Amino acid sequence: MAREEWSDIRGVFFDLYGTLMVYGDMDAADRAWCESQHATLRDYGLALSVDEFRARAHGMFDGPAPPVEEAGLTLAEQRMLAFYEELGLSVPLDTMRELDEAAQREWQRHIPLDPDAKDVLAALGRTKSVALISNYDHPPHVRQLLSDLDLGPFFECVVISGEVGVQKPDPRIFTPALEATGLQAAETVYVGDTIVDVDAARAAGIAPIRIDRERGAWTHARDADLVIGALTELLSLFG
Repeated sequence: MAREEWSDIRGVFFDLYGTLMVYGDMDAADRAWCESQHATLRDYGLALSVDEFRARAHGMFDGPAPPVEEAGLTLAEQRMLAFYEELGLSVPLDTMRELDEAAQREWQRHIPLDPDAKDVLAALGRTKSVALISNYDHPPHVRQLLSDLDLGPFFECVVISGEVGVQKPDPRIFTPALEATGLQAAETVYVGDTIVDVDAARAAGIAPIRIDRERGAWTHARDADLVIGALTELLSLFG
């Protein structure tokens, strides 16, 4: 997209993690996720140390969905249940849910909101339609996070992959936001932080903007139409 075309943009859509939420010490976050479950799981027969448990858990959220879907469980909960079963643990569903929620809360402590996020969202919302499109397997966590941070009112539409059944890079994830805002893809941009965000937006006909807070720490041949170093840079374009 040429710079002179930015003025035609009517909608600014955002990714959540890595974009509005800033990744901190993710090694500490990963350890906190594991430690929050470990003591309770020992009551159900877990013999692994925290480090062994952590090694077994590595990548569990990146793999394919479990082959058998458990009714009433989110995809994240299904993954958790399958992981416990893989370890030979028989954990009641209610306990698994409690552990999952506690683990995600501890993990979340290491991923704060960008301090400029609310000001940027408020400024953009005065002249543009603003929406959130996020890949996340446990929508209740995102909904609670938006409530806890008072972010909900900034968005005309919130789309979470675990609710709509598709995830980026599938371009269909943008359809609910486009329908809710009444915008065409060519009238919107999507602000994200990964190649998945860039590819998904392009496939949907939406101009991608990538945030790179370390300026050059990440490059890819299929990079975004614009790379920014801070959310506040959006205000010079759209504010």
